[in-house]
Formats: sequence, structure tokens, C-alpha cells
Amino acid sequence: MKRDFDLIIVGGGGAGLAAGIMAKKAGVSVMVLEADTKLGGATALSAAVMYACNTSVQKARSIEDTPDAMFNYMMTLAGWDTYPRNMRILCEQSGPALEWLIELGVQFPKNYLLCSGVDTVPRGHPSMGLADALINAAGAAGVEYALGTRVDKLLVKNGRVVGVSANGDELRAGAVIVTTGGFGNSPEMIKEFYPTAAYHGDWTYSVHMNAPFILGDGIKLGRAIGAAIVGEDTGLLLPTSGLGKWIEAFMPPWIMLVNTQAQRFMDESAPYAVSGYLINGQPDKHAYAIFDEPTLEIASQDMRFADPYHSGTAMPTWEYNLLRQSIANGKITKADSIAELARKIGVDAETLQVTVDNYNADCDKGCDSVYFKDMDTRFPVRKGPFYAREVRACVIGQTGAGLNVNERAQVLDEHGKVIPGLYAAGEVLGCGVGKRYFGGGMGICNAMVFGRIAGNEAAAEAIKSA
Repeated sequence: MKRDFDLIIVGGGGAGLAAGIMAKKAGVSVMVLEADTKLGGATALSAAVMYACNTSVQKARSIEDTPDAMFNYMMTLAGWDTYPRNMRILCEQSGPALEWLIELGVQFPKNYLLCSGVDTVPRGHPSMGLADALINAAGAAGVEYALGTRVDKLLVKNGRVVGVSANGDELRAGAVIVTTGGFGNSPEMIKEFYPTAAYHGDWTYSVHMNAPFILGDGIKLGRAIGAAIVGEDTGLLLPTSGLGKWIEAFMPPWIMLVNTQAQRFMDESAPYAVSGYLINGQPDKHAYAIFDEPTLEIASQDMRFADPYHSGTAMPTWEYNLLRQSIANGKITKADSIAELARKIGVDAETLQVTVDNYNADCDKGCDSVYFKDMDTRFPVRKGPFYAREVRACVIGQTGAGLNVNERAQVLDEHGKVIPGLYAAGEVLGCGVGKRYFGGGMGICNAMVFGRIAGNEAAAEAIKSA
């Protein structure tokens, strides 16, 4: 069969670029087809944190870490309701993938290293210049790409994927890698594959809203030829006040959060890797952030809480001027007493008063006796006016449903059999996380690890089938 390229990659985000670089190194011709007008995908829009273990960055901080320790943490958090084989691969290959990025020029400042999940070992590696480094390295390696080119079909011959159809043209290749990302910008696919997110209606949006083609194309392409779709109703939902559509991963630690039963249910400063699951586990899947006038006046102007990942982005939703504006236009409920506040938000007044009294007592003692929140920046709810704002966990940080792959990143069909010639990596995978998001940087980890594997394996198949 005449080929246009040895390898075609559908999607020019982090996973696709990593795959392309590895494939070119293996000696094959590579074409990346990207629907958007620019490369980078969700990776370029992210905080560019990578979750990894046993890295030179950790060692520079005298931190000892191993793939076994990372694997045990991830499997424990997931309750083993996940894909152990793929989790093991992520753990074993995360360190080498990060070192590879360093070779490409990506900087991971050791002072930025942090615990980005609920683990006790710092594995969150904030980076500088990750997407640009991948784009530059792909260009230097000779990876070709076509922008504004949306693939609408996989070409199959004798049970083997042999190319793609895009914009009315057919391109033939020895293998195809799908790296189209998730489906966070597709209301239809959210309804089908992520009902917990769909539950929140107009509140729901994706952190990738500025990447318009994150529409689940990879799922559609794979499903059309019998690929298995796994991981339904999984992913990462971030908390939001709904006051604007921003990336708002972190709730301010100075609020007191209560459910519709007027009771606290979590450490308000909990990492976003767990906070969304806790909020969606409450009655009616929402909560209320409670604070008073001194807290609004003082804490909301303290921007220490705005950018814990050093990503260069701020968190405007809980910023003083916006809060004042939202109080004025009624989006934040205001009351002169706790009883009145309870009535306005529809919770039991006596229970809310008990919750407030207990919280204030803990603030006075400097110790959260129930959820053990760090009370160094404690702000009691004591002096009116008092304020409440509804909080939901409905901002899609990552979608979990997608294609199933084996340890070689080969896409599997509904019977568990390999679909020859087809590979996948990144958020399009439905087997890359499981029922729990382990910590900030898992998306980049998945993209780099399985992107590199897919590039190597697909290149080898393309060479073999030439």
C-alpha cells in the first residue's frame, strides 16, 4: 500500500507532540493533524505541572521516592478501582519522561516542587516552558504538521487502521496515533459519558474552554471502528463559586464550607484532587461558603492563596473587588445574623449556628478539632454582616472516559483485542486515571508517558509493515 506518511498523529497537544518527537527519533516520517489553529492543546493551557517520582528535581531537595511508593499511593487513593497495569507504567515511566523533558529544555524549579495530591511525598513538578519546548523540539526533529485539519474518520483495510480522512482528503500511513484530548467542550458527550458533571447544568464548563476542539473526537473515531470506551463518569471536577468562568481550582482556606444540612464536611483547604469528590458526595451535590465582614475585608485581599502552583495565573473569583460587586448584585447572600443567613440560603438555622460556634471555638484555639485544617490563617465567622455563596464542583479539569489501551498504547476493541495500526495517548484514554484523580500533574504525566510509548511503538509497527 502506498503511504503518504509512515505515521499520522491525530491531535497536536502534549501527547501528540511527545509521540511525534519519539517517532522521528526512531526514523519514520510523521504528520500531526491538528484541528485548532495552533499546537499545544490542553497542555499549553494547563498549569504545566507534572506528577512524577524518582526525579532529579526531588533528589536536589534530598527527597527519596520510588515507583513502588507512588504506585501504592495511587492505588490506595483509587481503592484499587482503576487500571493497575497502566498505573504501574505511569509510575515507572514518569521519572524518565520528566528527565527527557529536562533534556528538551523544560525547567522544573526545585523550590516549586510540592505535594499536589493528598500524598505526603512532593511529586507535583511545576514547570516553565513545557508546551513551547515540545513544540520547538518537534519542529527541530522534523515533525510535519497541518493546522485547521480535523480528522473525521479512521481508514480501515482488512481489520487494520491504515490512515485517516480529513477535510475530504484521505491520507495513508503505517500506523495512526490518536491524541485528541478529552471531551470537556462537548455538552452532548458530557451528558453521555460524564453524568455527574452534566448534573450541574449551566454551571458546568471546562478549563479547556479556550481549546475549542476538545470535543471528544478521539472517542468518536475509535467507537466508529469498534474500539472499547471505558471510564464512564470519571474525571476531575473542580470547585467553583460560579461567579465567573475562570480556572478556579483552589477554594480559599479562609471560608467555612457547609452542606445543605448546615454542617461542615471537609477541610476547606483540601487539594483539588479530593475536594470536588467531597462536594459532589453531599446532598444535592453543592455546598455554601460562609464568611463574615472582617474575613472579606482582610483575607480576600491576601493573594498568597491565589497561585500555589506558581503557574502565573490568579484566582479572581475570591478576590475582594469581585466579591464586593457580587454582594451588591445579589449573587452573594448577605445577612445581619447567622439565623437570617440560614433562612436565606435554606438551611436549618439552629444547626448552622452550632456549626459556626464550633468553628469559631476552633479558630480561637488555633486547632481544627474535626477536619484538622491548617488554622494558621484562621478567620472565624463572628462579626456581621455575614455572607454565603453557593459552591459546586462542576468545572471539568479532566474527563475520564475514553479509549482503552494496553501497555504498548495499542487501542483495544470491545473484546479486549488489539486494533492493528491504532494507538492512543493522553486525555483521550479512558484507562489513564481511574475513579480518582491522584494529584495535580497527572494529565501531563499521562500525556508524556503514554505519548512517548505510543510514538516508539507506532514507529516500530510502521517500520515493520513498510
